[in-house]
Amino acid sequence: MTSAYELSDITLEQQKKIILDIPQLTIDSGQCLALLGENGAGKTSLINLLAFTSRANQGSIRLFNQVVRSKLKPSQRRRIGLVHQQPFLLPGTVADNIRLALSLQGVKRSQIPALTQQALVQVNLIDLADQVASTLSGGELKRVAIARAIAYQPDILLLDEPFSHLDHRHIQLLEDSINNFAQQTGKTVIFSTHDRFQAQALANATINLVAGKITAAPLLNLYHGTLDQHFFNTGKMMIHATSELTNARHLAVDPREIIVSPQPLESSMRNSFSGRLILIAEEGHAIRLTIECAERFHVIISPEALSSLNLSLGDTIWLSFKSTAVTVF
Repeated sequence: MTSAYELSDITLEQQKKIILDIPQLTIDSGQCLALLGENGAGKTSLINLLAFTSRANQGSIRLFNQVVRSKLKPSQRRRIGLVHQQPFLLPGTVADNIRLALSLQGVKRSQIPALTQQALVQVNLIDLADQVASTLSGGELKRVAIARAIAYQPDILLLDEPFSHLDHRHIQLLEDSINNFAQQTGKTVIFSTHDRFQAQALANATINLVAGKITAAPLLNLYHGTLDQHFFNTGKMMIHATSELTNARHLAVDPREIIVSPQPLESSMRNSFSGRLILIAEEGHAIRLTIECAERFHVIISPEALSSLNLSLGDTIWLSFKSTAVTVF
């Protein structure tokens, strides 16, 4: 499979603070990928690096096997479409904005009407082609920004927090627009979000970011604190871990490795806590339980396990997990 991006030894520093620290990252083309993390995790910074609108302090990025040493060549620039979290549209109509984007990319004048029409169809905005951009709703504005970004048929579409501040209807319309692009052969979509469920609904895979670093640890149960003598202190509770790291500041617990029970278990598991069940939710073909302990935990179980446990909201239940279910970094 062809690589859309290959990042090596990337460090991005701002005001003497490390924003991104990525020793190695390869992103294959032809997939829909979510950058997942909390606010401040480095998602926007990584999107900007991938768009080459900013540069790392050190390291290299290859775009389709070509090292980008300074700024992109026009042919490389046309391979990337970027939509910012708060896109800005120019005065004029929706179609005017798309036509201008095509013109700035050096598209032949004779091709502009057909490409404009095609982009509007992809985001389902044909009816708004002649509407003045300044009168659009937030959801419509983002879909126009996507139409503008994909009109010149790039290979990569980058979106920074595309679903923020939108209502449910506009989220669905935006998802359709992104899917329409992603389903084309060879197209790559990379979008950032702090919403794990949004990422799961749209993406083939995720990149999990914590404090500028990529981690394979699931981010559903993510806590911050300090590790000392195999105990991680979140400030609210102590969680046993097997790591020998001395500078760990983050801990994640795999939600599928947590055992729930109505009573404390007699076992060798070093972590056992009681809490109140506050949420039971379907998640695909599984069930997600949310339990309020000193910290909030999420647990993934099967529908069969839920039935056998006979749980009700408000129940006091016990969580147990091995130290090997814990990742510290």
